[in-house]
Amino acid sequence: MRIKVALTAVLLAGAVLSPAARAADPVADSPDLRLKQLEGALKKGEEEREQFRQKAEAIAKEVAGLKTEMITSARAVQEHEETLSELELQLSDLDQLEGEKTKALDLKRQQLNGVLTAVQRLAFRPSIALMAQPTSPADTVRSAILLRDVVPRIQSSATELKVEIDGLASLRADIDRQKQKIASTTAQLDGEHKRLAALYDRKQQIQAETESQRRDAEKRLQAMATEAEDMRDLIIRLEEERVRREHEAIERAAIEKAQREAERVAAKAAAKAAREAEIAAAKAARDAELAARQAEKERQQAQIEATRRAEQERKQAEEQARAAAREAQATAEKAARDAAEHDAAEKQAAQRQAAQKPFTRAQGDMAMPARGRVTVKFNQTNEVGSPSKGISIETRSNGQVIAPYDGQVVFSGPFRGYGLLLIIEHGEGYHTLLAGMARIDSTVGQHVLTGEPVGVMGQSEGKPLLYVELRHNGQPVNPLPWLTARKAKVSG
Repeated sequence: MRIKVALTAVLLAGAVLSPAARAADPVADSPDLRLKQLEGALKKGEEEREQFRQKAEAIAKEVAGLKTEMITSARAVQEHEETLSELELQLSDLDQLEGEKTKALDLKRQQLNGVLTAVQRLAFRPSIALMAQPTSPADTVRSAILLRDVVPRIQSSATELKVEIDGLASLRADIDRQKQKIASTTAQLDGEHKRLAALYDRKQQIQAETESQRRDAEKRLQAMATEAEDMRDLIIRLEEERVRREHEAIERAAIEKAQREAERVAAKAAAKAAREAEIAAAKAARDAELAARQAEKERQQAQIEATRRAEQERKQAEEQARAAAREAQATAEKAARDAAEHDAAEKQAAQRQAAQKPFTRAQGDMAMPARGRVTVKFNQTNEVGSPSKGISIETRSNGQVIAPYDGQVVFSGPFRGYGLLLIIEHGEGYHTLLAGMARIDSTVGQHVLTGEPVGVMGQSEGKPLLYVELRHNGQPVNPLPWLTARKAKVSG
């Protein structure tokens, strides 16, 4: 409705902007023609407004689609990471089993070589030579009996050794197949990483228009982080920042309301100026007509004077109308853009609010932010000898990190003692803290969904560790009961 009023003012002002055309064409003063022009301009304004709305909806739909694809791709990356870890563990077990079997076969081979060597020496001696041995006949008989018993056992051991050699060959074939599976899974993981990177780049491109405001917010929050004495102080300051943002939004709404009121006043002034110009012209014509009845000369002079005054008043009215038209047109275009952006933002916020359930009901449903083993549990003594306020997850190198639950990013950047730190606000006084990442892919003010990728782990000689905290009103609570149980592989 506000856009219609502004466009009406623009067209009413434009109706008095072409005096030369009206002088050349008397039909231009026809009320029917002006009405048609007005209706056509209004229709065009409605079409432009609809285009703004459709463009805003298309951008919102594209961003929502990208979020869904990024969540799906991040889930696939984490599943490939978990599969790869299991395959590598199985390969390690197979390599260990191969080493044990190889050692056992070597030992049996050495034992059989000694026995066979002794038997061969006895077999190469003639029977008559046994009689000349410096031994008693009883020892000679026992040697013969022993030789007769040893040969079948040697044959049996040789058969068992062949079976074990065949088993070792089969085991090595299993190891080769396991290596092929690892190579295939690694290739799939690389493909998903590339796809996720492309989706992230596209999302960053779409959100480039709001990057300046986000950078300003990040600078303010970084300054607060430097001044904060501990994590609780930081959370309190973040809450104060959120309240300040709400106050700024209220002030912006008041300013927009004042601008709309000024727009309405300008349109009313333009219409009033046009009406006064028409009344002045009609009055001048009546005066000229009365003067003509008295005398031809006085009529001509009155007509000249009336025409001059009408021309001056018309020029003044046109100048006022031009200024009002320019201001009204600029205000109308800005109002159309702001209305489209505001409608898209409200629609996204309403969708997120409708889809998100209260955080207090999320216990046991939060997603694990990364795949791996929990090496340090809540309240467990850490490497510095103090009880841990969160948990530590041992991940793969370059492991994918996701948002455990819907929320808004309120801090993203380095913080002393934590390295790169990401804080997500879930509402009802709950915050999730993620630290230990090599790269953060989320910015302050961004709304993230459950499973949406927010960062990537780094590479180190050992396994990278992701530190996870859950806080309620600034106080740490045990995050394990809140996380999905089937993904929490706890060590120790």
